[in-house]
Amino acid sequence: MRATRLGRIFAPEQASSSWLVSHAAYPTPLLLEDGRIRIYFNARDLENRGCLAWLDLDARDPLRVLDIAAEPGLRPGLVGTFDDRGISNGSIHRIGDQLWLYYMGWNKAADVPFRNAIGLAVSSDREGRYFERRFVGPLVDRSRFDPYTLSYPYVVPGSSGQPWHMLYGSSRAGGDQEDNMQHAITEAFSDDGIDWRPTGRDVVALEPGEFGLSRPWLMQTGQASRLLFSIRRRQYTIGAAVLDPDGDGCHRLTDDLLGPSDEDWDSEATCYPAVFNVGTTSYLLYCGNGYGRTGFGLALLED
Repeated sequence: MRATRLGRIFAPEQASSSWLVSHAAYPTPLLLEDGRIRIYFNARDLENRGCLAWLDLDARDPLRVLDIAAEPGLRPGLVGTFDDRGISNGSIHRIGDQLWLYYMGWNKAADVPFRNAIGLAVSSDREGRYFERRFVGPLVDRSRFDPYTLSYPYVVPGSSGQPWHMLYGSSRAGGDQEDNMQHAITEAFSDDGIDWRPTGRDVVALEPGEFGLSRPWLMQTGQASRLLFSIRRRQYTIGAAVLDPDGDGCHRLTDDLLGPSDEDWDSEATCYPAVFNVGTTSYLLYCGNGYGRTGFGLALLED
């Protein structure tokens, strides 16, 4: 598997509003019916809270931006809820006539930098301009399986009698610093996409020198399920693995599918991968420095 950079798509300074002040993180693609590619991303407002933004790309030239949201598709939750300090998008799916957005909610905490849980928002607009929370509370939160904090979900809807499958990050250690959290990728299953059964099993475990794995993105290539994910060491990079068909974990293909470059915007980090296809061509979306502070770009993905 190889990724070849094509360029940066969007930087936060290209927009100016009270809700899109900084960052463009966690790019999440949705193919629209008219051929446009809608990319949802996480923008931060004046209070540094995450909001759901989107822009549209031209499928014939995926570096060309056609439109950008004038209003956020989803704002932070009410004070006291699991997402009152912002939201970070995970994956989005067409379920019947609706779009289901699985996302991570942010809370402040007294003794650790933050705590997170996973929620669901739904759009009845086929283009997904605006979303509403399905529930005020989260779908997956801390439990005996995930005792510390959770992150970025990727969901595979159930079909043909198979259960729904969620991959997400979970910290395996506590601590008051991010590099103490030992964040691995785990999984949960569901019969309806709402009530989830966490397993506590590490699908992708940490290797020496790593202290965080996050933002899983699953690709089906023939009979193989390939997983992309962020790897946090001294710098962020993007890794790839093949999931074992018997469900016993994964085999890593590379720990450096796409690493930092000589460009200013992604010289320190590459992270938060997502993939979309136009015909037979596969494209990789990814973020650069500062957790998406410098925006996101595009690479050609070849097997």
